[in-house]
Amino acid sequence: MPTISKIRFTNVIYEGGGKRYNDETFQFDGHNGAIVLENGGGKTVFIQTAIQAVVPHMDLADRKIKDTLSLENGAAHVAIEWIVNDSPRRYAVTAVTLFIENNAVNSYKYAYEYGGEDANNIDNIPFVCQNSDRTLRPASKGEILDYYQKMAKNFMSAKMFDTIKEYHAYIEENFKIIESEWQNIGIVNSAEGDVDKYFDGCKTTTQLLNKLLIPVVEKAIEGAYQNDFAKTFEKQREHFKKNKILLEQIEESQETRVQLQKYIDVYEKLNQKEADYNEARDEAKALFHFVQNKLEGSQKQLVFFDEKLRAIEETN
Repeated sequence: MPTISKIRFTNVIYEGGGKRYNDETFQFDGHNGAIVLENGGGKTVFIQTAIQAVVPHMDLADRKIKDTLSLENGAAHVAIEWIVNDSPRRYAVTAVTLFIENNAVNSYKYAYEYGGEDANNIDNIPFVCQNSDRTLRPASKGEILDYYQKMAKNFMSAKMFDTIKEYHAYIEENFKIIESEWQNIGIVNSAEGDVDKYFDGCKTTTQLLNKLLIPVVEKAIEGAYQNDFAKTFEKQREHFKKNKILLEQIEESQETRVQLQKYIDVYEKLNQKEADYNEARDEAKALFHFVQNKLEGSQKQLVFFDEKLRAIEETN
């Protein structure tokens, strides 16, 4: 599962232009992090804006992104750099440029995978441009579109997407960034105030089911995630089938192992009997040769004494 390396906001303006992120990068490097904001400092704005890099145009607490950000005077650029592989280190950036078109929110959606020290990493995306007098300004939607298109043309791992659906499918398949998980983050943070207040209403299993889990499942059943839900169910069903087959194979293997152990025990006994027999046979053979040698010796002595006796008799 990918972890967040960096989050970058450029020309993110809110509260009617009273507050903004000119070009800020928040560093996490795959670790848990905390961003301290004062009351009214834009915690909900931060979360809703960050989510745009995964779920473009997503509402939060019934607030449309069009109402949260001031997009009339220029595009807002939001990007997240992800660590998709730790060793060797591989990154992916998901970037969304939000702007107003025909009085509605539209966006450019971009993704790029790269290794360490890449010249086109999140820090080097030209969200900021230099004027002729060397002053800095946010890139316009046209300028950043040119960059996205150039990257998609020159690098196989750089992609642009015409629809949010294509964008979600790509980042889920290639980076394992799951849209529904970020939808749930939005649900949790939709409560007024902080997350603790949300979970104050989820102290029992029933409350948790009613407030968080059931609405997500209902949304899936109603059609928002119908295809994904069906695919997931089908995958799980196949998994259960394979698991059942595996259990049967394990059971058969255990039975085979028991039978094999019986054969091994019988063979060990047979081998021991054979060893005992060979040892007894060798002892009997040695005894036979010993007796035979003794018998031959006795016969030779008997012949010798017979000859001696005959010689004595003939002398007398």
